Amino acid sequence: MNLYGLIVFHHVATTGSVTRAAEALSISQPAVTAHVRNMAAELGVTLLAPRGRGILLTEAGERLAAHASRMFALEQDIVRDMSAFRDGTVGRLRIAATSLPANFLLPEPIAAFKRDFPEVSVIMETRNANDAMEALYQYEADIAVIGGRGEAREELTQLVLLEDELWFVASRAHALAGQTVSLGELFKEPFIMREEGSSARERLLALCRIHGAAIPETAIQVSGVHESLHAVEAGLGISFVSSLEARRAILRGELARIQVAGGAELLNPIVLYTRAGEKLPPAAQQFVDVMLRQMNSVSN
Repeated sequence: MNLYGLIVFHHVATTGSVTRAAEALSISQPAVTAHVRNMAAELGVTLLAPRGRGILLTEAGERLAAHASRMFALEQDIVRDMSAFRDGTVGRLRIAATSLPANFLLPEPIAAFKRDFPEVSVIMETRNANDAMEALYQYEADIAVIGGRGEAREELTQLVLLEDELWFVASRAHALAGQTVSLGELFKEPFIMREEGSSARERLLALCRIHGAAIPETAIQVSGVHESLHAVEAGLGISFVSSLEARRAILRGELARIQVAGGAELLNPIVLYTRAGEKLPPAAQQFVDVMLRQMNSVSN
């Protein structure tokens, strides 16, 4: 069936006039007449009967007009839905993120995004850095946000969202809480170590190598941000953590920062990854815009 012919017939039926249908569709009257004639021939029925200077729908014409009305309403729904999708106001946003941004950076931008775009469904999966980048590459995610610069991949582009500081933290009751000490003195204390492969652990070990310091004694090894902070608060030792992870606990008075003489802190970039050479899906672009605006307003 010629669907455009059905749309033409719908306008004839609703306006009651070939002339008005031609005006609405911006085509000629003979073109309207031809479309209706072809539709009637295709279906093998008579659709219109003459009535003075106007037209009269036959029974077959009335039945087809009812179908055409539903088809035209569906067409309008499709146009509205595609327009909303193109604007990023509907659809889905899939984020692959490592633990640090998933827990401490992304929740507030996501909340702001949902206030502006409530009809977009948001799915965030916490993965390690390699899995997050692979999910993006395999179109299982629209963007990836990774704490610590991952391995460079030609098929992905990078945008550093912020340079997060890594802090030494201890319980408020620790002897070094709130003090400034040398790295050598600090490393005499027992440490709460993160699991193998964590970016915080790798950066602590790198700091030891750079300064020729012995690796500190491990009081306990934990897996995860929250476990590390709880162990610090319990007084088990010192930990080397993201400022994003520790800032609120320090402001609440649960933990204390230990400064290092000479400034031995390291920076931990939080990086946005997207697929190289491709436009972001509309909802993902809207989210990135919201996130960057929010981060810029905080930094200013």
